[in-house]
Amino acid sequence: MSALLCALFFASGASSLIFETLWFRQAGLAFGNSVWASSLVLSGFMGGLALGNGVAARHGTRLGNPVRAYAVAETIIAATGIGLVYLLPVLGSALAPLLRPLLDQPLVLNPLRLGAAFLLLLVPSSAMGVTLPLLVRALSVNDRHYGRVLGRLYGWNTLGAVAGVLLAETVLVGRFGVRGTATVASGVGLGAAAVAAWLSTRMIAPASAAGTVAASRMAETRAREQGSRSRWLVAAALCGFCLLALEVVWFRFLVLFVKSHSTAFPLMLAVVLTGIACGSLAASAWLRRVPAASRNAPSLACVVGLACAASYAAFPLIVEPLGPVTITSAPAILRVAIPLMLPVSLGSGALFALLGAAVKRNEDSETQAAGVLALVNTAGAAAGSLTAGFVLLPLLGVERSVFLIAILYGAIGIVMTDRRGAGAPRAGRAPYVTGAALLVALALFPFGTMADRLLPIPVARWAPVESERRVVAVREGLTETVIYFARLFAGKPVSHVMLTNSFSMSTTGYGVRRYQKLYVYWPLAVRPGISSALLIGYGVGNTAKAMTDSPGLKTIDVVDLSRDILTLNRVVYPNEADLPLRDPRVHVHIEDGRYFLQTTDRRFGLITGEPPPPGIAGVESLYTREYFRLLHDRLEDGGIATYWLPLSDLSDVSTKAILGAFCDAFDDCSLWNGAGTNLMLVGTRTAARSGATPSNSPVPEEAFSRQWANPGVADEMKRLALERPEQLGALFIGDAPFIRSLLGGAPSLTDDDPKLIEAPFSSANAGAELLARLTDVSAAKQRFEESPFIRRFWPERLRVASVPFFDFERVIDAHMYGTLVPSPPAIEDVHRVLTRSSLRTPVLWRLASNDDIQQVVSSATPQELQDPLLQFHRGVRLLSERDYGAAAAAFAIAEQGTDASDNAFALHVYALCMAGETREAEELTKAPFRQSLSAGGVSPDSVRQASLPPFWLWMKETFGIDPRN
Repeated sequence: MSALLCALFFASGASSLIFETLWFRQAGLAFGNSVWASSLVLSGFMGGLALGNGVAARHGTRLGNPVRAYAVAETIIAATGIGLVYLLPVLGSALAPLLRPLLDQPLVLNPLRLGAAFLLLLVPSSAMGVTLPLLVRALSVNDRHYGRVLGRLYGWNTLGAVAGVLLAETVLVGRFGVRGTATVASGVGLGAAAVAAWLSTRMIAPASAAGTVAASRMAETRAREQGSRSRWLVAAALCGFCLLALEVVWFRFLVLFVKSHSTAFPLMLAVVLTGIACGSLAASAWLRRVPAASRNAPSLACVVGLACAASYAAFPLIVEPLGPVTITSAPAILRVAIPLMLPVSLGSGALFALLGAAVKRNEDSETQAAGVLALVNTAGAAAGSLTAGFVLLPLLGVERSVFLIAILYGAIGIVMTDRRGAGAPRAGRAPYVTGAALLVALALFPFGTMADRLLPIPVARWAPVESERRVVAVREGLTETVIYFARLFAGKPVSHVMLTNSFSMSTTGYGVRRYQKLYVYWPLAVRPGISSALLIGYGVGNTAKAMTDSPGLKTIDVVDLSRDILTLNRVVYPNEADLPLRDPRVHVHIEDGRYFLQTTDRRFGLITGEPPPPGIAGVESLYTREYFRLLHDRLEDGGIATYWLPLSDLSDVSTKAILGAFCDAFDDCSLWNGAGTNLMLVGTRTAARSGATPSNSPVPEEAFSRQWANPGVADEMKRLALERPEQLGALFIGDAPFIRSLLGGAPSLTDDDPKLIEAPFSSANAGAELLARLTDVSAAKQRFEESPFIRRFWPERLRVASVPFFDFERVIDAHMYGTLVPSPPAIEDVHRVLTRSSLRTPVLWRLASNDDIQQVVSSATPQELQDPLLQFHRGVRLLSERDYGAAAAAFAIAEQGTDASDNAFALHVYALCMAGETREAEELTKAPFRQSLSAGGVSPDSVRQASLPPFWLWMKETFGIDPRN
């Protein structure tokens, strides 16, 4: 019978954890995913559990049939659990009008959100809280070893939780959706309830409360030997505090090395829960053999503290051999998570059972003992989670937080130690030995490991060469660990990269600046009258800077989850006058972007965003149909939404799911080139009927081109290969009919089916096939010429004049996509740009230079300019300016170096040809070409028969230069 109850509690644990993950997901839609909202929802959940524990402790002994009461509790959980999954998303919209006036008053708004979360979660979480005390009482009828009963039930319930969290995130949500998964969880819970109800008719009723009290009084003398009741309850609360605080710290720590996709967190949580379960089951077996094993709890607490410190100290030995790679696979995640978290989790699970055995000696009944123990442990856990997130990590950081928690485990050992008997033979000297070992570990704690050995790992992932990077700022903040490092060229910074945890979220590099500023440049060209803008997600400030550089915008609202990210932006803009956040038009809201859209009643002419990559856990809610409809609804008539579509992070299935979701919200959706695989989605709200222009008519050409007349904006646009208004049209990929032809009936990403964003490729060649369609410039040019959408927005002369620029956009694509897209030799692209246009930036990019590097070259001293590498980039700039003679001279100096000597020689020859010095170029080529062939084993007699590399073959066809002659 006990085995069957343990099996039921396993199922109960699985059902409860599935519900918990779904509630937190859905609560994010209702209350937002800010750190405050998430913590408040957690507090509401933990508060409900504690309330249920307290109710069971106070009233559980009055129940004649605890198994029947357990069946009722499981039924309540199943019914209200599935109801919450359906209710929470609707509730957010329902509460929006009431909470709208408080949107920028967090001191008022957050308590209201806490109250709402607590009330909503009150019934199911309280029902969850009563289940453990009820089953402990039921099993105690046939097994008077209370500690063993508690350990078994807690262990099996926690193992069920492991199964639930893994099944929910890796199987159920992807296969059945959120609501379908809730149905599965409800079915499991109802099944457990039905079996329990049947079982309740065949079980012996527990002893009465009076009998229990009498039995308890007989053991009072032994109870007093274990110390007062409060001592054990304080220890139980501190154990809950430490483990949940440590769990928060661990997860923040591990995401410096593990990509925080939706599978990573369940795996890490599963390690913790598995440790707790196995530790509890082991303690159960220990208590069966040694009923007084709880005397060893003080020693065990010190051992857990020792494990806490030692696992952190040993972590570099685990993660450094993996190298600077983002850990994504399940085996690799477990490889780093298990040594760090499992030892402490095992000890904590065992401590819970040992504490339970000690607490029982001071309580009147099994139900009361389990309820009180769970109550204080849960309350401590809630406090630990909040303290770690809001106090320890922001103030102390990961390293010192681990150190402090290790000390707290030692304090738990002291609290539990009976000073009257700790040194007696029965107790032994284990507390002193383990306490001394913990003190030694604390004295040897490896302070500085984070800064010296661990933080450089994620930085090296994004800048492998140490001489090409310099860390300039680190902040372990409220919501994430933020690292800024500068990318160096010739020892000088050319751009900044911002890492949040282990991922490069944004950078000021020219490629990222191009597509992020395009989110503003594009809408302000086609609708220059836009006066209000909303930016969701600040990043490094690229898009915000484009907004503040635009004088036509009168109000700019910025919504971001992290105040630390905003504060650290001074790294990028050390001059206060340049910092976008200092612009008087900017209004900052520290809030979840989706919640802001859902709650505000304002409308904007432009809404754009820099969300985290889609693969990051929780970010899928910023790519669903429901979210895009919020964007649409918050636009004013004629308003424009621009959005990031990162192909490199998506499969063909997930790409189509996002495209479908966007086009479900915006009938006139369109797709545009940004920078390589970073595309831009554009949608409008009744744009054809907007503004002062006639319906279905574009703005005048002068208004369309106004940004190119603004020196500050125009200079930056030129640096980003948007030198002329005609180039904007050449970014076109396709409008709504083209996008819908891509979809082929593929399902859209929705809140109920979030796993579509992680779907694998539909076939081995699907990604290449989709990329080929999206990068077919010739087809895009034809679609541009025929598109009704373009005729609505583009002035006629510019529409016609933009067509030739598609050929130059092909050159930019060749640089941005690299080997992903077939392209001709770089020199062929460069020659086309030089001879058929006045553009300069495509030449720089195709020859591996850019304006960031050119600023370093321009500011170099005459002595620094002797560096052949600087001369190479100087030659590229002179080439782009059509100063061919000066370019040839610069390349001649660059040949003396080693970094770019081969390219410098080839471009030296090309520049001479462009300068009309063909004979000199021909003489220059002969000896080096013959020497290279001879060094490669080709005999002099075979030189004339040797095949030419692509560059020299093109030179022969274009200028008649044949180095074999």
